[in-house]
Amino acid sequence: MSPLIYPLGFVWWLLLSTSEGLSEANDASLLWGPYRPNLYVGIRPRLQGSLVAGLMWSNADSFTSLLTNLRHTCEQDEGMAGYGWTSYDIRTGGAHVVNDTGNQVDLVTQFSKSAEGNWGLRVTSLPREDAASHKQTSLFFYVGMEGAGATLDCVNNFSGGFACTGRTSELGNFNVLVLDRQSDNSTFKKTSVKSLTVAPDDIWQAKSILSEELARPSSHEGLLEQQAGQGNLHFVQKTFEGTFELDVLFSSDIMSQTMTSDVLTEGISEAHLGFQERFRSVYTPSGPFQTEEYARFSQHLLSNLIGGIGYFHGKSRVDTSSSLEYSEASLDFWEKATSARAHAVIEEHGPYHLFSTVPSRPFFPRGFLWDEGFHLQVVLDWDMDLALEIVSSWFELMNEDGWIAREQILGPEARSKVPPEFQVQYPHYANPPTMFSVLGAFLERLKEPSLYSGAPSQHLSDFAVGKGFLNEIYPKLKTHYRWFCRTQAGNLTNYPRPGSAINQTYRWRGRTPQHTLTSGLDDYPRAQPPHPEELHVDALSWVGSMVVTLKRISVFLGEKEDERIFSKQEREIIRSIDEIHWSEPDQAYCDTTVVNRTTPKKVCHKGYVSVLPFCLGLVDPNNPHLGVVLDLIHDPEELWSPFGVRSLSTKDKYYGTSEDYWRGPVWININYMILERLLVSLGPEVMRMRPLTQGKELAQQDGLHQSRASEMYRELRLNLVNT
Repeated sequence: MSPLIYPLGFVWWLLLSTSEGLSEANDASLLWGPYRPNLYVGIRPRLQGSLVAGLMWSNADSFTSLLTNLRHTCEQDEGMAGYGWTSYDIRTGGAHVVNDTGNQVDLVTQFSKSAEGNWGLRVTSLPREDAASHKQTSLFFYVGMEGAGATLDCVNNFSGGFACTGRTSELGNFNVLVLDRQSDNSTFKKTSVKSLTVAPDDIWQAKSILSEELARPSSHEGLLEQQAGQGNLHFVQKTFEGTFELDVLFSSDIMSQTMTSDVLTEGISEAHLGFQERFRSVYTPSGPFQTEEYARFSQHLLSNLIGGIGYFHGKSRVDTSSSLEYSEASLDFWEKATSARAHAVIEEHGPYHLFSTVPSRPFFPRGFLWDEGFHLQVVLDWDMDLALEIVSSWFELMNEDGWIAREQILGPEARSKVPPEFQVQYPHYANPPTMFSVLGAFLERLKEPSLYSGAPSQHLSDFAVGKGFLNEIYPKLKTHYRWFCRTQAGNLTNYPRPGSAINQTYRWRGRTPQHTLTSGLDDYPRAQPPHPEELHVDALSWVGSMVVTLKRISVFLGEKEDERIFSKQEREIIRSIDEIHWSEPDQAYCDTTVVNRTTPKKVCHKGYVSVLPFCLGLVDPNNPHLGVVLDLIHDPEELWSPFGVRSLSTKDKYYGTSEDYWRGPVWININYMILERLLVSLGPEVMRMRPLTQGKELAQQDGLHQSRASEMYRELRLNLVNT
């Protein structure tokens, strides 16, 4: 799971707001983009073995500073005052700003693409106020061809710039132009061009390759040796003082309109105005958050979520050994599993490709399964077809058994950001199935399209297309559900719990005494020591959320037998939650374990695990435990804080200890789920903010707890936004 910055971006606009296969044109509008989110500036198409581009820059006052301060990948330790998208729509473009205090420059990149697929990038380098009057900066734009044997022919001084030509079967004949746009207050020094042929698999290491070239004797005083020509990796270096601007223009002969600087200027303006207009129409803030300050911040957060979408491809490292130790059946299962992993033969599967958002550009620039469902709750209201395209991409990764790797580390570039011990994926490891809720939200909008006001959607404008999508993905959802139930099933054979629905108990595999990474709640305290017959209330609750979504889809598709089966399983799960996981002495939903080798026991660490049945809509408004759950959430000595609902009670002995990741910090994704369940009735427009959960909002239902839920909703919303 990613740091706190991710869930904050995911939910912020929702707190301010009361609202909530594709055509060829749609494919073209999603073909190109800044789909290399691990880079400050990185552009590629959703194609393997194709053209990629990127930008680097550095302080050019000395050779040492040039190498030491070279920027490329998003990092947390490079002296940035900040970086990110100020506005961005994936189908038209937007603006990205990097405030580089270390290099004393602000870098503004404006990306625009045509409906057909041509694109342009305008790069503006602005000295910061504290920069020396004659400070020199070098920009390095590069293009590369990933495919084996693919090359570009590049020349310098072409109409005052630089040009590369190439061809692929998907892009046709194309050219890339780099044109200077010098301003009156800049002093241009020199352009250098270097064409290289490197191993196609090494192109992602462009920074290392550039550093080596700059260090060669032939590169004089930090300027690349002039050597334009044929190759699969080409660098264009621009060294200057003051403000400097250049355009990068991509055009293919498949497209009717060539990308020019004038076309780019017009596209930049239209993208900005279009984003502003659509944002106002999709998300209508409600009091007291109706000022321009909140609107601007919300736009930035949405832009960075969409701007973090990437296209990834490559092979995944997988352990398919099916070692007996992986069954986790012995009392010391985690130790035996660790030993088995150390001796396992790791295979590379694929290549695969994935179109996905990322939790964090510097820390986690890759796809995470449970994070993605939260991300897409926002994306689907902005652009439904985009959200469904991403859902489809994820389910294309599912193997025949129904397994989807919880972390997608595809290829050497992705692996470069991951410690070796975390790179291998295991087909018996699960993750919370948040993607199901996205499809539940889509189903609601398909049945009532007026709930949607985002980008034009083929899936919603044509009912047959929308229903066809559900028909296609429904079998995959069932396969994944069956895999989850089979691999994460609880075992009550030796230690039965009286009165339990024995086929509806679950535990996360991959447990250690310190972590349950597969649960998404990493270091959240569990039973000590782990036991092969412990049961996890959050795992059961997530299965419940899957069942409810599958039941709703089965009803919509007319699958009567499935509806009967899922309805029965839903009742069994709700029964198991109350009969197996409710602790009367602790007045909370809890995990269970076995002590003294024979005795079942509740293990209560009050926090997110305790409230997840409520969050996922599995605690009915008439449930006698509901009031106690609300007490737990609202108690400042337990979970409530001025900043949101804590992940762990302040009374728990593990509160704030060890890594302190899920042992007290406020996580916005879970807080949003709580808000949904507390949602106060604000009239018809509130239905634009469709629930991640499957039940009705508590505050919208008559009953004992309606007034209290409304009060808690208002207070929690204010606390989160003001934080």
